[in-house]
Amino acid sequence: MTSTFLGLETTRRAVMTNSLALQTVGHNISNAATAGYTRQRVNLSASRPQEAVGMQTSTTPGQIGTGVQADSITRIRENYLDTQYRRENQSLHYWSVRNENFDSIQSILNEPSDNGIRGVMDEFWDSWEVLNSDPTLMSARVDVISTAVNLVDTLHQANDSLNSLSSDLDNSIAAKVSSANTIIANIAQLNDYIRKAESLGGNANDYRDQRDLLLDQLSAIGDIEYTETEDGDFTLTFAGTQVVDNNEATEITNDIAASATSGELAGYVQAKSDIEHVRDQLNAMVQTLVSGDVDVTLSNGYVTSQAMVAKNDVTLKDGTVIPAGNTIPAGSEITSSVTFTVKGLNGLHSLGYGTGDPATNGIPFFTTTDGGSDFTIANIQVNPVVAADTSKVAASGKYETAADGTKTTIKGNSDVAFAITSLRDKVFSYPSAVTNLTSGTIDDYFRAMTSELGTTADNVSRNLSNQQTLVDAADTRRQEVSGVSLDEEMTDIIKYQHSYNAAARMMTTIDEMLDRIINSMGRVGL
Repeated sequence: MTSTFLGLETTRRAVMTNSLALQTVGHNISNAATAGYTRQRVNLSASRPQEAVGMQTSTTPGQIGTGVQADSITRIRENYLDTQYRRENQSLHYWSVRNENFDSIQSILNEPSDNGIRGVMDEFWDSWEVLNSDPTLMSARVDVISTAVNLVDTLHQANDSLNSLSSDLDNSIAAKVSSANTIIANIAQLNDYIRKAESLGGNANDYRDQRDLLLDQLSAIGDIEYTETEDGDFTLTFAGTQVVDNNEATEITNDIAASATSGELAGYVQAKSDIEHVRDQLNAMVQTLVSGDVDVTLSNGYVTSQAMVAKNDVTLKDGTVIPAGNTIPAGSEITSSVTFTVKGLNGLHSLGYGTGDPATNGIPFFTTTDGGSDFTIANIQVNPVVAADTSKVAASGKYETAADGTKTTIKGNSDVAFAITSLRDKVFSYPSAVTNLTSGTIDDYFRAMTSELGTTADNVSRNLSNQQTLVDAADTRRQEVSGVSLDEEMTDIIKYQHSYNAAARMMTTIDEMLDRIINSMGRVGL
């Protein structure tokens, strides 16, 4: 026979269990807006029934129910959705970094624009056109030097801006490495908390939420892999290197960060490569313009400034015919048109003569600030000799010799200035390693370069948009499972409240019954 007090114990369990369920609902509602929080649920089951005591079957009913019990409080979370979200999140932040970097690069080049590199280069060519029209005009010579200085300054500014952008990326990498190490240390510490809490048989739900949030944040920085055994052993790999083993953490280094294949760190590394690619393209353009091989044709009457080799048969003033490929002596006046292969604008400018007396020649228009032979956007400068003296701007291709042997430039001649203006439309060859356009004019090259930059930036922006859609979809599915729904919680409040009230009412009823038995019933015969 069951105890008179069994009903009291049954209702006590009901009151306590529904109270726990209401507290859990309140916890869910309180954290509805908390980042990374996972809704929790109390798992209820019927408590162990009371068996009928006896060695054999009797008429006493068995399996008397004893109420309800709370087995556990668990999180409603799907590991598969977490893995999917973090994988997509890694790619999202990779494309985000690259997209921001391309926006910065395009702002630096400022194309299309009148103030960008192409605009100042057009002004440079136009100034030579004016000088070709009147090589004796002093203002035209000043303008040639001024536009050249402006072009050089624009290239230097682009170089400085690219350097600053690259330096910012280095700083960002250092900051992300530090942030990753902090997250890794916190994950290791939470592992310790989780193992201690769950060793007593409970579920460390809130600690696990915190760890999952940190894993989300770490996935934005770099590629991660993690495993957790049924025994609670947790390992975490970042960029291919194990950084967490239960409660032990290993800091990542810059070398490890450089090996990341996804996330912000991989984006920063690729962004630096994108910057260097643009720099290499600009350097190739400058090198080609200044000293790239190009064929130029000078009209009849050109006087060679040095021993030269023509690509065609030429006739000298004295009637001598020099076949193509043979050397023409210095100082020879050529009465036919002649084609030479020169080393870019510098090589062509060196063939001309300035307006000084005596005539000067062989002066390169551009030089390098470091004295090297390779021209870049960082070291190119207008030859200080030319910048300081407009007479050193070589526009003429002829000179005459006085009786005393002094060479005097024919100042009205503009053969070299005309040839330099023609470079604007000349076809140069470019390194195939830096551009898809292996030959074309300088303008063609720069248009192809900016077009490639714009196309790549558009592709990156498109990938970012697509990846954002994937991340949003993965997060939505995850929130559908793990997120707190206030409507559901309100329904649970009503359900558990009614259960609590009913159990309390039942307890009151049983209390009244016991009171009747204990205090109101007497013994017979007393």
